[in-house]
Amino acid sequence: MYRNRCLTAVIIIFLVSRLVSASLSERDLVQPVDTSTVYVSKILDGTVVVIDVSTDEIIAILRTGSNPAEVAIVDALDRAYVADLTDGTVTVIDTTDHSIEETIAVGHPVASAAVDQFVQRVYALDFSNGTPGTNLHEIDAETNIEIADVTIGSRLQNIAVDPYGSRAYATDFVDGVIIIDTSSLSVVTNLPVSNLPHGIAVHPDLNRLYVTQLDSDTVTVIDITTHAVVDTLSVGDTPQWIGVDLIRNKAFVTNEGDGTVSVIDLSTNTVGPSTIPVGADPLTVTIHEPAAKAYVYNLGDGTISVIDTINETVIATIDVLFADGFESGDTTRWSNTVPSASVPGTELRSYDKLSAGDS
Repeated sequence: MYRNRCLTAVIIIFLVSRLVSASLSERDLVQPVDTSTVYVSKILDGTVVVIDVSTDEIIAILRTGSNPAEVAIVDALDRAYVADLTDGTVTVIDTTDHSIEETIAVGHPVASAAVDQFVQRVYALDFSNGTPGTNLHEIDAETNIEIADVTIGSRLQNIAVDPYGSRAYATDFVDGVIIIDTSSLSVVTNLPVSNLPHGIAVHPDLNRLYVTQLDSDTVTVIDITTHAVVDTLSVGDTPQWIGVDLIRNKAFVTNEGDGTVSVIDLSTNTVGPSTIPVGADPLTVTIHEPAAKAYVYNLGDGTISVIDTINETVIATIDVLFADGFESGDTTRWSNTVPSASVPGTELRSYDKLSAGDS
């Protein structure tokens, strides 16, 4: 599975839910009460696909750069921030109409991004590929200006933010888990998590941090108050990303090596007795809590598996691979009408959607 692990460092596709807020409480700033769209970044053709979560249908395709990676949403400002693996930029999308607002240059390819909704800051990590990714970039989402660029690691991977504690947590293949004070952008400490720590998620209510480890097929559970490891859980083959459902106290882990998703009961730190079969080489997972759905991007077959997070079953499969001729403009092999990928914000009028169990 080492090939797949290396591939992940080169090709990263991300999902993110658009957050829509009104009269938000402090909890709502982190846990939205209403959502409407999911964004899928596709490095293979330099586009971001927008999906309506009520119907699981594609509603728009955006050109955002050479190799778009992770997307982070600043809810109060109706903006999405797309990191780019090649260009060294972050593209800003207006989530009200799915249009490109502007592009922010950060000087180094970036892959992972996360948001502190309280202070409206975007944090992007350098991409570790070829040259080591070492720096954290802070963007003021109100002005779309990069206000800080600091060295924090050696081979950075992914980042998660806990706004309640003014902390960010970054995985690093060399340095383990790096804890950052977001008020000063200083490193608080490094936690010695080994075996290629990669995916990371925070559960603020439980004071827990969850880290996938590519080389040991495990998830490490960390107490964010004491920084102590409280459990190590065995999951599937080559666990990549992890998404946490705060409402149902569950975590969903994509297992790239065996094409499954593991489900963890976070109240007991127990892994479900069986995994959920999805597509080939599942990578990213986005939890849509109000709709009780998890969206898993499967790199190997270009699909998104939609999981019912209550019943823990796949309820739909969305084909986002497009056709082999998509980039060349030949859309005859992919449903009916697909707009040109070169036109930012062009709407998609028809597409293929497979129901669970269809082939």
